[in-house]
Amino acid sequence: MLRSLAHMVASGANCFPTRGRAVAAMLMAGILASPARAQSDWPAGPIAIVVPYAAGGNTDIMARLLADSLGGSLKRAVSVDNKGGAGGAIGADFVARAAKDGYTLLFGTTAQLSVVPYVQHVHYDAKTAFAPVSIYGTNPNILAINAALPVKNVAELIAYAKAHPNEVNYGSGGIGSIAHLASALFAKQAGIELQHVPYKGGSQTITELLAGHIQMYLGNTSEILPMATAGELRLLAVSSGKRLQDLPDLPTIGETLPGYVIDAWNGLLAPAGVPQAVLTRLEAETIKAAHDPDVVGKLRKLGIFAAGSTSANFRSTIVGEDALYHGIVESAGIVAEP
Repeated sequence: MLRSLAHMVASGANCFPTRGRAVAAMLMAGILASPARAQSDWPAGPIAIVVPYAAGGNTDIMARLLADSLGGSLKRAVSVDNKGGAGGAIGADFVARAAKDGYTLLFGTTAQLSVVPYVQHVHYDAKTAFAPVSIYGTNPNILAINAALPVKNVAELIAYAKAHPNEVNYGSGGIGSIAHLASALFAKQAGIELQHVPYKGGSQTITELLAGHIQMYLGNTSEILPMATAGELRLLAVSSGKRLQDLPDLPTIGETLPGYVIDAWNGLLAPAGVPQAVLTRLEAETIKAAHDPDVVGKLRKLGIFAAGSTSANFRSTIVGEDALYHGIVESAGIVAEP
């Protein structure tokens, strides 16, 4: 229809009276301009940021901070939609299948892009399904145990686990989550046997740790630090390559297990195919949000380092981590689910 209309307008066919040709030309111009207008008018309605984990965890906390910032700068309602399960694959797949218009976004983690596809079957292609926008924040994990476990440091934990093989249960936000791989790598490098108990998110894992249903959690700093004063919880070490500025007395795991380093990012992604103009606007607004001094301060209190990366840097990070975590999955002996 569009091609036929264009032909008739261009040829000046007698089938259109003068006024008819003018109307047809106006209609043709409107049709051709509509995609550009849709991009320039973005956002014209509410935006949903999908968090692939349950509410209350590290990713959810950061996503809500970003949603507040974007809502103010874009002058539109920006909501957070929690779709947890399968290590974040359910939420990621939902966004991968969403309309390519910039109104449904993913606040994802290293897990959905570089881990989960290697440990379970997913319905999206992690290498092509998403357009990276910006890394919002990065943070290491903290090794926390239930205080009832009779150990005071990493060396004692390893010794206890060797004396009690498969009696120490560790939790994670699901198979393929960073907490899962961080713990599996820890067990492999330490030469110990631990039992994995997957949950739907970090907040549920923390609850189970405090209740004593699991004994260990190598979870995100923002999930664990708010509970650090609880008598049921004991912090042993941090997974980063160096000690945290705000917790100088907390050693790194690498001080006991040389070479052990695990870090993670949280960032905004869109479905592949979203117009570049929309992606560019999202990138600029996310960078601005991450650099806001108030946001930087709030994230730091949670042990999170504000990032605000460019989309190009984000894509480069994903490519590098894909090889890194694929290697960890193989070295930890994690077999992909069918």
